[in-house]
Amino acid sequence: MPRATASLMTLLAASSLAAGQSNSSTTDQNSPTSFLTDPGHRWSLGIGSARGVFHFGLDSEGTGREGTNRLAGTASLSWEGLDIGTTRRQRGPGGSWTCSATGAEPGSGITWTISQEGDDLLWRIENTGTKPAVGLTVTLPFDPLMGAAVLLPARLDAEARGLGPWLLVVPDAGHLRVEAEPGDLWFAVNSGVRGGASASAVKEGVDPRLRGRAWLEATGIRDYRPGRLNLQLVCMRPVAPGTRLALRFRPVELSRPEGIDPSVWKRIRRPYLNNWQPCGTWAGPQRAWVLANNVLSDPASISLWFYAEPMLFYHEPVAGISVPGLLRHSLDYWLGNHVSAQGHVNAFGHMYDLYTSTGAFVIVAAWDYWVLSRDTTWLRRNAATLHRMADYLQRRDVDKDGLIESYGSGNAGTLRDPDRADVWFEMMNFGHKNAWANAVEYRAFVCMAEMLDAIGQAKGAEYYRGLAVRLREAYVRQFSSGENGWFVSWISQDGQVHDYCHTFVNGAAVAYGIVGRDQGRQILSRVAAKSKSIGFDQWHLGVPGNLIPCRKEDMISARIGLDGQPVKNDFHWPESLTEKDAFGHRYPNGTIHPTLVWYYLLGLQVAGLTEESDRILDAMVGSAEEGLFQNGIVNVGYGGAEHFYINGRTCGYEGYLPESFNFLMAAFTRSEAGRQRLLGPLMRMRR
Repeated sequence: MPRATASLMTLLAASSLAAGQSNSSTTDQNSPTSFLTDPGHRWSLGIGSARGVFHFGLDSEGTGREGTNRLAGTASLSWEGLDIGTTRRQRGPGGSWTCSATGAEPGSGITWTISQEGDDLLWRIENTGTKPAVGLTVTLPFDPLMGAAVLLPARLDAEARGLGPWLLVVPDAGHLRVEAEPGDLWFAVNSGVRGGASASAVKEGVDPRLRGRAWLEATGIRDYRPGRLNLQLVCMRPVAPGTRLALRFRPVELSRPEGIDPSVWKRIRRPYLNNWQPCGTWAGPQRAWVLANNVLSDPASISLWFYAEPMLFYHEPVAGISVPGLLRHSLDYWLGNHVSAQGHVNAFGHMYDLYTSTGAFVIVAAWDYWVLSRDTTWLRRNAATLHRMADYLQRRDVDKDGLIESYGSGNAGTLRDPDRADVWFEMMNFGHKNAWANAVEYRAFVCMAEMLDAIGQAKGAEYYRGLAVRLREAYVRQFSSGENGWFVSWISQDGQVHDYCHTFVNGAAVAYGIVGRDQGRQILSRVAAKSKSIGFDQWHLGVPGNLIPCRKEDMISARIGLDGQPVKNDFHWPESLTEKDAFGHRYPNGTIHPTLVWYYLLGLQVAGLTEESDRILDAMVGSAEEGLFQNGIVNVGYGGAEHFYINGRTCGYEGYLPESFNFLMAAFTRSEAGRQRLLGPLMRMRR
């Protein structure tokens, strides 16, 4: 990377043209300015003599979103020794612009021409000096509050550099195929740092439609630190004098996968790309390109399967760019660096033993990769590690009853910050005999058996299928609620049953075939009836995670301070807050998590309750088209649109999580063939 760089264009952020969305600043109205766009208005670029490239907008679906500026500053071209004071910009024919700069060292200089050619945005670069240009870099500074923009590479080289062509994706806005000429000279970098604040947003949440400055004003945060999100294309070798290079940004239509109606695919194709966000370089070179919460957030082993599963239905968005390579890179990262000698998988790359179930999630993701690739060499190389992880799960059946026990006791009043529960949303005291973890661990045993069969380990496969059958029988025996007719949430170490009618628990158990179809239909019919009895009306966001209010003692409580008293932080339950009032208004008690709605939809489909699943899915697809399931990378509590209060206002923290878009898979699994693709091994295990 360049050791010293400067912007070729002066810093300026342009105003957003979308209602309620702004990242604007004052502009020089006297300087020449022009906007370039393709005939279909799928991209829009604003450039001026004093301002440089100040606007970059995208819209792949013709909905007018190209008018919203996604940049935080001006695009730049840089190399080592650039002298910003000698930059000249001149408008040419057809709205094109030519920019020239000379380096501090005599004899160095670059000319950069930006133009529209048909549908394409073309950036031509020529070394017009007599010295090589070292570290030549093109930087697009996207605003994280306006979207989690990312470059998806065609492949990674031996040094884990992202090679082209690339797909530039701005979630819920649009995409462009990026081609370099010559192609073997460039690699991509997603870099930056997260923003944040010393305090959370207003506890009542905000409207999920707000972006940028409008979002910031609604949160009431006064000390917000803006994040940085730089997407860069870098020359990996010095550029010799006289060399001509080009970057072509080309609008292309996403390929249509088999097994889905064209009209349905047109509705979901733009948000379907939101399922994949590789980690940027902010987390260090080892984690770069590992699939993560978002480009400026953490990789998490507990979430890897969320990113893997959508690939089963769609994994090559445009010709030459396929995402399973990122999945393999991510699996290699976790399997090679974060599996203990005992077989436990590190949850976030920093600490061990927060979750028992992390190994199950990675095993399922490995099965997904195996189905996509049939890469027997990779599977043989990693089989021993995968077995170590699966065997660790078996050893967590501490009382030998067939169920796998989580580390936390699950006893009322025992989950206290900084501890976390063995469930994706962490803040409800799922523990000990944990119905969610055991459903996924059942699936992991079945997937492990199929992978062992694939490499000729028939006896090992038989062993894991036996464990799966034993777990399934124990699951039905211990988690079935005789009173309500559905599966309970967890059974704590003290023997108490904690039943909050969790929609995703019951959905997963039915979808995975832990019970037969008829019994599954009875269970989910009761759950569906319960969901319609609580006064809920935000079906366009999904369905709440639990339908029975959670007791205060089963929610996370505040940590204890030096004075021996609870710290009044976000986990402190005010004395004035009743359990009735908390339902739907305190994360994650009665709140909506689009990520987990997916398992409920899948269970409804498997049970034959298609009218109910279609009703919710159609409403959620409408929200995905509108862009409601993310609001950029915000990184403050209550401000993120990946979790919602029961009234539809935000209660998330990241703002963007790829797994929020998993529910779109339900458009594929409406068919038996789609369910077979996802659940094949489980369907073969059914009673």
